[in-house]
Amino acid sequence: MNKMKTRLLHCLFIIFFFLFSFSASYAAETRYIVRFKAAPINMERTSRSDVVSFLQENLQSNMDTIKLRTPLKDVQPLWVANSFAFTGTAEQAAEFEKNPMVAEVVESKYEIYIEPSQTTPVRGNSRAIQWGVERVKAPKLWQKYKIDGTGVIVGVLDTGINPDHPALRGKILAFKDFTNEKSAKPIDTRGHGSHVSGTIAGGNGLGVAPGAKLLVARVFDSNGGTSPDTLIAAMQWMMDPDGNPKTNDAPRVINNSWGSPNSNKTTYWTAVENWTKAKILPVFSAGNNGKKGGKVSSPGAFPHSWAVAAVTSENTLAAFSSTGPIYWQDKKFIKPDIAAPGAKIISCSHKGSELVSKNGTSMAAPHAAGVAALLLQADPSLTAKEIIRIISSTALDLGEKGKDSKFGFGLIDAEKALKVVLAKARLIASYQHYEEMLATEEALSGIQTTSTLTAPLAKYIVEKSAELSDKEFDALSDEVNESCSSSAQNLLKAARALRTARKVHQAD
Repeated sequence: MNKMKTRLLHCLFIIFFFLFSFSASYAAETRYIVRFKAAPINMERTSRSDVVSFLQENLQSNMDTIKLRTPLKDVQPLWVANSFAFTGTAEQAAEFEKNPMVAEVVESKYEIYIEPSQTTPVRGNSRAIQWGVERVKAPKLWQKYKIDGTGVIVGVLDTGINPDHPALRGKILAFKDFTNEKSAKPIDTRGHGSHVSGTIAGGNGLGVAPGAKLLVARVFDSNGGTSPDTLIAAMQWMMDPDGNPKTNDAPRVINNSWGSPNSNKTTYWTAVENWTKAKILPVFSAGNNGKKGGKVSSPGAFPHSWAVAAVTSENTLAAFSSTGPIYWQDKKFIKPDIAAPGAKIISCSHKGSELVSKNGTSMAAPHAAGVAALLLQADPSLTAKEIIRIISSTALDLGEKGKDSKFGFGLIDAEKALKVVLAKARLIASYQHYEEMLATEEALSGIQTTSTLTAPLAKYIVEKSAELSDKEFDALSDEVNESCSSSAQNLLKAARALRTARKVHQAD
């Protein structure tokens, strides 16, 4: 009997030792991100393609140079952040930290970013223009100027999107799931991303730019969480969705209705900075810690991000909207940058065709992203800095005179901003943009029997060209024939035919 007990205890000890050793070994391995010191990029005449190629080559060079005594597991290049992720031990991480080429090594910890929020199901007129869309004056651009975001791609990093919602059908140009759930088809199990997407480009009066198309990255899982390496991988995909740097398929605007309460968290600094170098406008929510006296969240707090505060229907600052100022290396920055509607915003649910009302700066940011898309339709040659400058200079000042730490420059006024754009816009930029979008659509969606991106853009360009005076049209014709390919020249022929038909009709 005693021998049996001894043997049993011995077996239990071996099993316990094995399990302990296994768990200890497993616990010792952590996901890390290693960021190299940034190499300067000369911005003059630098295309997105050149920026992507440079970042890829620069990271590869850094990774080839750095040496480790032990091999790494699950290495993931993150060139958008001049970084790479790996699974390894604290000893390996410490070895990297000592390397003079390395700027920092951080753990890639899973965190909840999208907390459960109160949502109110909405019944009533499903086609009514929402108050936030009206407040930024988007409908005036649709009706008076025929500007609705047609031909513009907006990126969305969020919980996904409901592809079956009536207001979102036909809006998705491409989708990729970066969570561990890896859905091959567009999906949203949380609702946040569908709501945000609806405010950007939803139909039926929900969206600011209903003609725009969406490039959607699902980065937050069913619990609303993610890890930094997942987020950075999605940020990288946004810069080069088809994996070919030569294809100009990146969105011009990316909406980010997320952030960390830690205003000085720098994990995403380099990635956002490289977005701007690739001429992408990074729109971020300011954060919802205003009631606690919280400052603008990171990455919205970065000097090179565009942070959006939330206002109510009374044009007052929403109580939850985070404020500034922010300090970076002892230098003061006034944040947020701009304000938009963010209280009682009605948009798409992730369930069927339902509409829900939500509050948050997460709801304000997509209003700003949508307005940026409207301006880019009017003049595709606009840079991110020009968009920010124009919207800032035409905003309705709501707080202290000038830029302040509650409203930024004030409430966005899309109509005033558009008038500034139209005063300088040249239609040749739209023809050149059309050629780029033809290649983009083929890269992301394949050759389409019915185009949802370029066909509406072609119609808009032809109609705008037909409205020009004879002198203006002749000048445009010279530019198109000199600088554009046959695709754009065919649009010009269609515009000329439309002009002729209208003249004949007027003569009759």
